[in-house]
Amino acid sequence: MKFLDGRSAGPGRPDGRLGGRSDGRLDHDEGRALIEVVFLAVLILIPTIYILISFLRIQSATFAVSQGARDAGRVMDFAPTAAVGVARAEEIARLALADQNISADGMDLRFVPVGGDCVSSPEITPSLQAGTVYDVCVVAVVTLPGVPSVITGSRNTISGVFTLHVGDFRESQ
Repeated sequence: MKFLDGRSAGPGRPDGRLGGRSDGRLDHDEGRALIEVVFLAVLILIPTIYILISFLRIQSATFAVSQGARDAGRVMDFAPTAAVGVARAEEIARLALADQNISADGMDLRFVPVGGDCVSSPEITPSLQAGTVYDVCVVAVVTLPGVPSVITGSRNTISGVFTLHVGDFRESQ
């Protein structure tokens, strides 16, 4: 289809070939768009994917320690003795971390007073006395992709807390 001024409609030239301009001159910008797209993809897409993977790794670790603390607290309440409860709680917390592909090597299961900080509060001895209340903390080290552990060490920790009210999960005695 041609317009009244002699231009042709469509993406190509008047002779039907693609590329170039309608007045017959060659377009000297051919192929540069591909280079720009590849450059922008490398410049923008790769850091965006790294940030997304890091965020998802932290989110996974947060879920793992929260689930581990909750399950450890429930196992403690069902245990016949405090020593058996602590052993079971450690194992169930390790399983919760393994479910989310978080290494349990640096995991720390702690029992602290209610409202205390999981890392800096003094640890208490867990008790199964009915009515006792304390926090069960699971602290794990999170590794970020592409960051060597020599640089971060054990500083990237994340903790989950569950407040255990002893007797809530037990049958009436």
